[in-house]
Formats: sequence, structure tokens, C-alpha cells
Amino acid sequence: MNSRKDILLIIFGALLLVAGSVVYLTPGLVAPIVPDEDGKAVAIKLLKEAAPRGESYPATPLASLEDNVQDWPTPEENEDNWDYDLFTTIDVVWDSAVKEYVPRSRKAEEMPPFGIALVSVGHPTYTFMLVQSTLAPGKKEEDRLFTLKNVKTNQYLDDCKLNKPIADAPYLTLKSYKVVKGKDADGVPFTQNLLTVDDRQFGQIVEINDEKPTAFTARTDILIRAPADPAWSRTLNAVGDKFTLDGAHYVVKGIDLPNKSVSFDKTFALNPKKPKKLISDPQTLTVPAPPPPVVKPKAATPSPAPKK
Repeated sequence: MNSRKDILLIIFGALLLVAGSVVYLTPGLVAPIVPDEDGKAVAIKLLKEAAPRGESYPATPLASLEDNVQDWPTPEENEDNWDYDLFTTIDVVWDSAVKEYVPRSRKAEEMPPFGIALVSVGHPTYTFMLVQSTLAPGKKEEDRLFTLKNVKTNQYLDDCKLNKPIADAPYLTLKSYKVVKGKDADGVPFTQNLLTVDDRQFGQIVEINDEKPTAFTARTDILIRAPADPAWSRTLNAVGDKFTLDGAHYVVKGIDLPNKSVSFDKTFALNPKKPKKLISDPQTLTVPAPPPPVVKPKAATPSPAPKK
């Protein structure tokens, strides 16, 4: 068995020796033949004359090295001036109008006028008050004559009678009259004339007197106007009342009757491009003081003529 393996190994080794001799004695059979100097020159010439094959690499322009040439794009500008740049912070300031920090380069927002003015605030009063009542001697109580005054127009209604039509005010009917006597808090006696009036235009029966207009203390009237529109006015009555004017929303926040002032909160969009971003502008308005009376200068008294 061993002799047979030895014979196979000898045969295999002989075959390898023959194959190696053939490769060695036959150049170019396995590896390409290395050209000589003349062959190299011919090959190089062919390579230079041959056209390039494949796709050309796209050309890319080189960055300029000249001064004042911006090769780097600037950051996109924002309408609110929040323009960030590399290694550069934004200088911010506090804007009291919008109550937030904004870039210093942003144009300051100007607050518009408040939009309304307070004309009056207080308890509403009835239009008429009693001026006087008279009863001729020997006449019955139903013949008593009354004089009423319109406190808003300063017009008078004369010779009015109980339960009788009034020509200048057909919506009024005088229902009853009485005289009340008593003493005030300081013990001073007083006499008060009370007249009950059925005002169908006002929709209420009102008791008036001859001292001052009747005030409805359970109600408050707040009269406002718009300086920019003289035809616009509104009457409000309580805290929490709301209204809208020129796109702004107003709400009554407080009423101070002794000081004749009313607090409002105005909410609006300062920037029309951002209607959802609302600004609050609270203000307290006061009824303007009446102008002082005009005092006319007295005429100069002529000096007496000198005696002769």
C-alpha cells in the first residue's frame, strides 16, 4: 500500500516540474509580456491619442479670493428682525408696548390712541322734576295746577292737572300729589312736595319732587364717545360690559362714582400681520371737568369831568 502512494507522489511531482518548465520557457503564456523601451513608447502614444471614455466630472467654480466678494450667503432676514448670524448675538431691548424683549434694530411699535372718551358716569336721573304747585282759593284739589321742568332741555310744562292730558307731553299723566313734612338728620324741619307721574314713554311710574331730579340709584349709566367719530356713542351700565370699536375689544373693569372715573381694558392686535397676537392696554378715564365760566371784564367807569 505504501509503495503505491509513493509512486503516485512521484508522478504528481513530475507533472508539476513539467508544467513549471513550460511556463518558464514560454513567456506571455500566463503573465503579459513586459514591453521593451520601444514598445513602451508606442503604448504611451496610443493612450494619449485615444479619446476619453465615460462621463465627465461636473465642473465646480472655485471660491473667489478677491476682497469684498461675498461668497457665503447672508442669513435670511425675518420681518421681526430676528436675524441670526454665525458667532453674532442679537442685541435685545425691552419693549414696554408689547411687553416683551425685541431686537434693538426693530422699529419701535407706536401705541394707537385709546379710541374712546368718557362723557359722564353716574346714576341716571328722571327727565322731569316738580317746580311748583298752586291751588286757587275755593278750588278743589283736582283743580290744582303743577309746573314741571325738563332738566335736560330746561323747558317748562305749565298748568298741568291731575289725570288730565298734557298738550306738550301727551305721554305723561299726573297721578297723585302729597305733601310730606318731617325733620332731617340734623333735626331741621322740612316740607317736601311729591308728585307721582306715569311716563308711558319711559315705561315707568316715577315719584318726583321739587328739590332735585329723581335719581335711580339701582342703575349706573356710563356714556362714552369716540373722538375720531363724533356720531358714535355708547351707554354702558355695569362692570363686565363689553363692546367692539374699530377692531379693538373693550371691557369695563371698574367704576368709581365719587371720582367720576371708569377703568377699561382694551385688547387689540398691534400688528395687523399677526392678528392672533393681542396687546392689552388698560386705562382709567375720568369725566372732564367743566370749563370755567367766562368772566366778562367790567366796563371802565368814566372818570368825572374836572370842575371848572
